[in-house]
Amino acid sequence: MKTPQYVSDILPSTLSTVITLAILAVIVLEIAALVWLRKAKLGKNKKTLNHGLVVLFAMVLGIINGLILRSIFTASIDTAWAVNDALEWVDVLQTVFLNGFEILIIPLIIISILRSMLRAGSGAETGRSAARVLATLIVTVAISAAIGYAMVAAFPINVDYGSIIPTRKEATTLVNTVTSLVPTNFFSAISSNKALPIVFLSFIIGLSALTVRKERPEIAEKVELFAEVGYEVVGTIVDFMIAFMPVGVLGIVTVNATVNDWAILKTYAWFIIAFMVGIALIFLVHMVILVLAGVNLKTYFKHTAGTYLFAFTSMSSIATMPLSIRSMKELGVEDSTANLAGSLGTCVGQNACAGLYPAMIATIVALGTEGVEVWTPEFAISLVLMTAIGSIGAAGVGGGNIQASLITLSLLGLDSSLITIFLAVDFFVGLPRPPINAGDSIVAGLVAQRIENISAKWAGKQKGAVE
Repeated sequence: MKTPQYVSDILPSTLSTVITLAILAVIVLEIAALVWLRKAKLGKNKKTLNHGLVVLFAMVLGIINGLILRSIFTASIDTAWAVNDALEWVDVLQTVFLNGFEILIIPLIIISILRSMLRAGSGAETGRSAARVLATLIVTVAISAAIGYAMVAAFPINVDYGSIIPTRKEATTLVNTVTSLVPTNFFSAISSNKALPIVFLSFIIGLSALTVRKERPEIAEKVELFAEVGYEVVGTIVDFMIAFMPVGVLGIVTVNATVNDWAILKTYAWFIIAFMVGIALIFLVHMVILVLAGVNLKTYFKHTAGTYLFAFTSMSSIATMPLSIRSMKELGVEDSTANLAGSLGTCVGQNACAGLYPAMIATIVALGTEGVEVWTPEFAISLVLMTAIGSIGAAGVGGGNIQASLITLSLLGLDSSLITIFLAVDFFVGLPRPPINAGDSIVAGLVAQRIENISAKWAGKQKGAVE
């Protein structure tokens, strides 16, 4: 926290303490209001307010707090000390919020990857369909990450970290990325929150579980039960952290709006614009893939328009999964492939939440990090690769964009605490994410079906064609 330089050697007075307590009392009342809004049932239908709107309200409160605190900061020595001391406590809100997510990184990676692999199935037919779906999801999320990297290069998104000079936890090159896959001590990797070796370990556990399923199906059922229970438990904890998000955003915006100049608003604006352009480019990539796969776009939109609209209005790609599966079936995708694409698409490779967003965040953080050469092929390749890997470990739960960003930053050895800077505008960039996430699972299903149709035709077993 920034201490006023001209009062740094002067002890706070009783008056400043009183003012500090008054400021904190107002913050507490605002937190109570946010909690009430989160639970209150409003309107004729007595529905709870949309979570994104509560976060937006928290952002507005934070901006108002910043305006007031900045205005009284220079009024006197007493008010300067009062503001500084109050912000020390307000900063606790964003610290607790971020730490709560960071502690979930390792269990989320293990459970999400294990569950995804078990869901993919081990039968030959199912395995081939799952491989095609997964390949499409990973390729599209990698393309989305590359687009995110390009968006930061194309738009003037400049972040002033003040006196903080971010440093890389460890130098990350393509060579030591590969060598660090297998650490000497996995428990050490877990305790230090090193995500990459945990990803490798999770894949090994998943492959072993699939082998056990073939030889000892009764034991495999217990492993599957463990994965599902673990996923529900971790997901519930994440839901709790998401419920705390308005309070975290209140702290983030209050602190940033007070200690930073208003250039941060310009940065937010450019970030939103760059993200929207990135979303449009990803959507264009999806259309190109569909055309190359021989899908008629007019027929495609006829069956998917409602799905996209529901994803946008509900702001949930997971809630849209049944509609995504139905759209795929209407377009000629077989039931098994549609179900696989729909379910795997909620926990692997979500293009907006786990591709574009974390790639942009990681690139922005890297730009302010000492000793990192961002505009080099090596960093670009590492970013795309790590974002694609990170997309497997976090995209299936609420706040997937935050989780995926934390994992990507961890994989690249960057300071994950700097993600808080852009949480203030998460509502705005959150609106177009679910439709793109739902769309990439549909694209994966259609591509997998098209490949299956071509393979069947070559084998003399023509199956149902995709329009």
